[in-house]
Amino acid sequence: MVTTPSPLLRLVEAGLATTAAAALGGAAGLIGGVPFAIAAGTSAGLNGALGGYRQVYDWRTAKGWIAFATDSTWGLLGTTLGNALNLVNLARRAAGYRPDFSRRQNRHVFEKGVFVRRGFAVTHGNVISNAATGRAPLVEERRLFIDRHEGLHVWQSRIFGPIYQTVYAVWFAGGALVGAATWVLKKDRPSLKRLVETAAYYDNPFELWAYKRDEHWENNSADPTLKWHRPRWLKRRKDPADRAPRPGEPGPGDH
Repeated sequence: MVTTPSPLLRLVEAGLATTAAAALGGAAGLIGGVPFAIAAGTSAGLNGALGGYRQVYDWRTAKGWIAFATDSTWGLLGTTLGNALNLVNLARRAAGYRPDFSRRQNRHVFEKGVFVRRGFAVTHGNVISNAATGRAPLVEERRLFIDRHEGLHVWQSRIFGPIYQTVYAVWFAGGALVGAATWVLKKDRPSLKRLVETAAYYDNPFELWAYKRDEHWENNSADPTLKWHRPRWLKRRKDPADRAPRPGEPGPGDH
């Protein structure tokens, strides 16, 4: 159950978070000069305003303070992308912001909202959009998926900062080429779409990590032609991912 906070307390927290985030972002942005510092401070301040008013940061724990600090500095590229996602979803009432999955959990979760592919969630910075992945409504049983998969992407963006987005973009472009080349060279001609998707998306180390963590690597929709496999010399143990999804858990293709 999510308690309803006082509007005055929310405004106070939003004001304090905006000021602190803008100061952190501006200071970090000075490395790129004054114009960059202004832009960085503005983006960090916007995240502070949204996060403060919604009370997403868990100030009672070190994790909450680290989340706030990294969102405002090293992870600011992801935060900026998350701000854009936040604003687009705010303009769409049907996006369905979920306080019960967000408040004091260091993230913003939207039940519906922007998505890149039907049936998949999308995460930028600390914003998770389309968390129900086409299912309605977003039920408590989906929390494990959000915590272990999409929540990991939130922290990958914070920990790796701009390296995360750079690797993701470069890997996607390179993977698309590998998938297309494999399709041309393979005699049995597997699906071009699946080959590209496997090399560009599923084989991305950040996605591999997330799918392994939520125990859906073995049974996802990646094409076995290019899918990462456990080395033969490494003894295979019984993998929980081989089990069928429990009710409410994401299926093989969910992200």
